[in-house]
Formats: sequence, C-alpha cells, structure tokens
Amino acid sequence: MTPSRYALPLLWLVLVLFLGSAYFSASHTEAFVVPFLKTLVPGASGAKLNAVHMVLRKLAHLAEYAVLALLWFRALLQGTGRTLRSATWIALAICLVCALVDETHQATIPTRTGSVRDLVVDASGAAGVLILARGRREASERTQVRGAIAVEPAE
Repeated sequence: MTPSRYALPLLWLVLVLFLGSAYFSASHTEAFVVPFLKTLVPGASGAKLNAVHMVLRKLAHLAEYAVLALLWFRALLQGTGRTLRSATWIALAICLVCALVDETHQATIPTRTGSVRDLVVDASGAAGVLILARGRREASERTQVRGAIAVEPAE
C-alpha cells in the first residue's frame, strides 16, 4: 500500500500525463485560449495571439513539472531518512521519466508531437524548483543548527 504522503504527487503525475493527451493539443487549447486573449487585447493580430498562446503552453509545461518536482521532493523527505541530496535526485528522476513517457506518448498521437524541446522545458521547470527548494531547506537547516549551538566566549 502506498503511504498517503505519495497520494498528491501521484495524482499530480496522473494529471500531467492526462494533460499530455490529445484533449490538450495546441489545436484544442487554441479554440478557447485565443478567443479569450482576443477579448483581453482586441487590437492584437492573430499571429501575436497565436504566439502568446504558444508561450503560455510552454509556461504551463514549466509550471506543471515544477509542481510535480516539488510535490515529489516534499513527499520523499517526509518521514524518511533520506538526505536532501537523494530526495532531490529521486524527484528529478521521476520528473524526467514522466516527461520522457509523456513526450514519447505524444509522438504517437496524430494531433500532438513529441518534442525534445518540451522535454528540456519540463526538465528545466523541475530542476529549477528543486534547486530553489533544496537551497531553502539547506539554509533553514543551517539556521537551526547555528541557533542550537551555544558559543562560549574565548578566555
């Protein structure tokens, strides 16, 4: 049985893989994103709106893998004897495998394309948030250790 600390990371992983399905191809999301952008910026050309749509899709890749990495990182640290280093590497490995599976799956769908560029974007989102999370944890641990040590004056 899976410990409950893994429930949220597993649910998010399933969501990420679902977002990689045909339902969320550029042509499907364009149908509602571009008209929404058009209402926000009525004077923008179609080319600009499509460019913004593509940028939003790449930012979504960054964000979904950043969240995935952070959820796995936190779950791997809870109640285990894992070090920050091992939790970071395991979380990154999970994200990379997920991204590889997702892009490979997308290569088999007619309305999607598997992309090395998207794999790099996914990895960047995961690695970026893991660098920040690990850095914050290490800084927090250093502060706790420093506060716990009583320094005696030199004689």
